[in-house]
Amino acid sequence: MKLLTVATAQYGLADIHSDGVFWSRLETKICEMADNGADLIIFPEYMTAHLLGCRPVMTHEEACWHLSSYTDEYIAFFQRYSRDYDVIILGGTHICREGNGFVNKAFLFFPDGRIEEQNKIHLTPEERNRWSLTEGTKLNIIETLWGRLAILTCYDIEFPELARMAADSGVELILCPSYTDTAAGYYRVRICSQARAIENQLFVALSGMVGSLTEDRPQVDNGYCQAGLFTPCDVPFTENGILAAGELNGDSYVIAQFNFAMLQQNRKQGNVAPFYDRRTDFYNGELGKILVGIVE
Repeated sequence: MKLLTVATAQYGLADIHSDGVFWSRLETKICEMADNGADLIIFPEYMTAHLLGCRPVMTHEEACWHLSSYTDEYIAFFQRYSRDYDVIILGGTHICREGNGFVNKAFLFFPDGRIEEQNKIHLTPEERNRWSLTEGTKLNIIETLWGRLAILTCYDIEFPELARMAADSGVELILCPSYTDTAAGYYRVRICSQARAIENQLFVALSGMVGSLTEDRPQVDNGYCQAGLFTPCDVPFTENGILAAGELNGDSYVIAQFNFAMLQQNRKQGNVAPFYDRRTDFYNGELGKILVGIVE
């Protein structure tokens, strides 16, 4: 029986006056979640953007250069605490230099020192036009003791094709670090997270930012989130497909256990099997007719 205890953060933005306070707050949160039995800890998208609260207001270009300067410190920090607490940590995402530009990259740290990376594949209009980030070009299928997982960052979860690619590659758990600053943005990500869990018969873990800064920053000002751990809406899981969910906009975390044996039971004995019942013959045939019609 494969059991995985997951802690996913509702990370609270708050006024901080030094880099040290930021790293100290993170250490406290990691310690608490690990002490409560977490095998895997998830932090949200734009995790290190909180550090901008320690500096004067910057343009997006200046913010990219500034945040990228923390890359070595960021990696060393999460490597250390992953090893010291013997826990896998998704350190949210971090803006860093890659090639001739900047990317929004998720880093997954393992106690043995392994690091897996995933660049955000679908960029929002703000990320394209204001941040001028470079989109990811590869979906990383990550092997773990519990099975395969993938990281779909925020907007990525809103594209069913990407999650289907992951599921077809044997992924049974999707990690979704997010940053949404409005209720509408949050519910898009939340509802799509649950949809991906249902249609692919897998688990989804959602993390996000909450709270606000007294002095707004153009890049990160406030957050809206209710973190959650989601399952299919079918036997042997709950009717609403919610394994656990946090208190809306509270600075806290959600912790619960994913049972992968139950997931296999769902895939074999559920009332419906959307992962297996796809009519690929129909889709391919109809798509062919549409393309022929367009050409003609």
